[in-house]
Amino acid sequence: MALGAVVVTLLFALPGAYAVSRLDFFGRRQVSVLFLAVYLFPSILLAVPLFVFFTRIGLRGSLVGLLVVYVSQIVAVSIYMLRSYFATVPASLEEAAAIDGCSRLGVLRRISLPLAMPAIVANALFIFMIAWNEFLFALLFLVEERERWTVSLGLSQLAGSIEIPTTVLMAGSVLVTVPIIVVFFASERLLTEGLTAGAEKG
Repeated sequence: MALGAVVVTLLFALPGAYAVSRLDFFGRRQVSVLFLAVYLFPSILLAVPLFVFFTRIGLRGSLVGLLVVYVSQIVAVSIYMLRSYFATVPASLEEAAAIDGCSRLGVLRRISLPLAMPAIVANALFIFMIAWNEFLFALLFLVEERERWTVSLGLSQLAGSIEIPTTVLMAGSVLVTVPIIVVFFASERLLTEGLTAGAEKG
């Protein structure tokens, strides 16, 4: 579920962030502010309306519905974060690629995305941590579907049982953090290196 949230969110956030950063269109500044404003709404305000809506359309209890909620929550702030990094990519590199015959999509794929890789990896890690640790919507959507429980939901349900020793719960809590730590150290090089260093001379 967490990996799915990362992939789907980046598929929407990358072209959106690039468009807001590079393309000149009416209301671009207002759109950027709107992306950040969406993230200011607390999740608890959306919990009941989303629960009612997904119940009526038959997606409550499904991982697809939960994925839609995760993506809709995270994509706005992801676009805002990536937009700031795309703005730091030298426009002269993209112009040179365009002169050589690259289309706008080719410039994005061959120039902008490789140079923005540190921001993309950092954003992916951010999305993964949110989706991996999310509890509220997992409880609302999946509490009746035991076989689809997320890790955080499963641990919370174990915590209410007197049959489970506290040491087991603590060990489970530690194990929940292991994937995040592994992903962080695996991507540490991309997070700390600036891939645009030396791209331009003069």
